[in-house]
Amino acid sequence: MIDIPEEPGKPEEPKEPNNDDKTTEQPSDARISSKSINTWDELALVNAVIAKHKRMLDAYRGEFEVLDPKVSELKGQSGDERGERDKINEHVAELKDNRQMLYHQAKQRRIEMFDLINASQSARKHEQEMARLQKDIETLDWKLQTTVMGIRKEREIVEKIKKLSKRIDEIHEIRSDDSDNTSDGTVKHISAEIENMIEDADKCHNEIVSVADQSQGHHESFVEYAEQLKEVRGRHIWLKNRISSHVAAVDYWEGTLNAMTAQDAGGEQND
Repeated sequence: MIDIPEEPGKPEEPKEPNNDDKTTEQPSDARISSKSINTWDELALVNAVIAKHKRMLDAYRGEFEVLDPKVSELKGQSGDERGERDKINEHVAELKDNRQMLYHQAKQRRIEMFDLINASQSARKHEQEMARLQKDIETLDWKLQTTVMGIRKEREIVEKIKKLSKRIDEIHEIRSDDSDNTSDGTVKHISAEIENMIEDADKCHNEIVSVADQSQGHHESFVEYAEQLKEVRGRHIWLKNRISSHVAAVDYWEGTLNAMTAQDAGGEQND
């Protein structure tokens, strides 16, 4: 420690010796040592440092207490919207899988039906038109199952297939009037199956359309909450880190202060 020198004072005038005095002046022990003064200065400095950290803590905690509930609320809202969106999207994925399965099953049954129709002797009357209809349907079927497209475009293709299939049924009805072939009943049965499959696929399609807007709405809300969260989360994290830093600093300096106080008290006892 650095000794602080006492301030210089005015020197006392010498006294005449007095032989009558029976006592002589003794030095005083009440003078404060420079060591004690230095210790008090250090204690004051540490107390000032602690006070500064506590002021910063109060300020940061006040802001954090306002911001923290807002961050928690935005996290909850964005999480809820994302959960609803994902739930709907999972359902849409299932509907699409079912729809594709129905399209595939209808295609397979349609191939069987075409084989029966082409094997009929009476099919020659409409051979060219039937060949064209079959080719058009096969092309549309392939596009429907292998091409990524929007809901509106998919609906257009399905409607074209239904229209072409209806024409095939009309031609088959004309042929049936001229023929007693037992395969006609099978063809009608397969045609009815295909129609039911397409109707079920349409139901899946309509449900996809109805829930698509819901999914989009939840997605837009999720994005909005996520953007708001992004704006405040950086400050929230910064405040949290600063609070932790100042708490650690206060703990350190209070420990230092306690150690200095104990050391100073021990020194006074030794003196």
